[in-house]
Amino acid sequence: MADPITPNPLPNPAGATTSKVVATGAAKAAASGVAKVVAWQAITLGTAAALGLGGGGYYMARDAKARTQLTELEQKSGALEDRAKQAEVAAETLRAQIEQLKGDPAKLAEASLELEGTKAELAKLKDLSASEKKVLEKKLADQQLALEKLKATTMPTDEEAKLEADLKKRLADKDVVISRLKDQLKVTVASEILFPSGSAELAPEGADVLRKVAAAANKSMDEVRVEGHTDSDPIAPVLAQYYPTNWELSTARAAVAVRTLQATGMVPADRLAAVGYGDSHPVAPNDTVEGKAKNRRVEIIFKPIPKT
Repeated sequence: MADPITPNPLPNPAGATTSKVVATGAAKAAASGVAKVVAWQAITLGTAAALGLGGGGYYMARDAKARTQLTELEQKSGALEDRAKQAEVAAETLRAQIEQLKGDPAKLAEASLELEGTKAELAKLKDLSASEKKVLEKKLADQQLALEKLKATTMPTDEEAKLEADLKKRLADKDVVISRLKDQLKVTVASEILFPSGSAELAPEGADVLRKVAAAANKSMDEVRVEGHTDSDPIAPVLAQYYPTNWELSTARAAVAVRTLQATGMVPADRLAAVGYGDSHPVAPNDTVEGKAKNRRVEIIFKPIPKT
């Protein structure tokens, strides 16, 4: 059964008349087309029967298929006729509504205001939708940026991974610790390897360690910062004239290490920095021999130079 056609409560007079003509014309044209197909099918079936082609096998199947198609076409033809009748009824209803509104200007004005209100509300909803879309797009962009920053600080780049592997290979025979924290690669060397006790004069083994560090640093563009650390024991009186406190000793050791790295010709001065922390950044308690040994250290930190 065809869907009923519901008349529009706010019709257009010219549009209503046109709708009737189009609907009725479409229905008649479709019905005429169906009638032609039906007539052609009847002639075809009659011819097949006269020639004795409808007795069985292939031609029987074609005959049955044709009859089925004929039934379907007849049903479609009836449906089109029903829709044409419904279109005529709808057109009459629309004309009556238009005439009624013409005779009542107040209702026509009210309907117009209601229509304008609906348009305004629709425009408002579209603007709101666009605004919400912009908010969501900005939120998505911020989340994407945060994710990229997180990856940059937690995942080493290919260059950083190569630097770490190179340092581990070059310093495999040395008593050093190589660790990573976010985007920083740190080489921790016990002070005893680089310097004699209470001294800032570089030991031969220390010079060898720094040359290997320089060779690895030469293959990267990272900033290289050398940090000196001591335990909490005060400077011995015999050395106090050179290093009054642990601040001076740790800073002197860091400066010597930086000067040695630059002297190799493999690390330019603008990528180097020296810092002395004294005993202010311990990594173990200073109340044991083992703890003090861990605190006496030099840390060489590689950090990517921020891109501008």
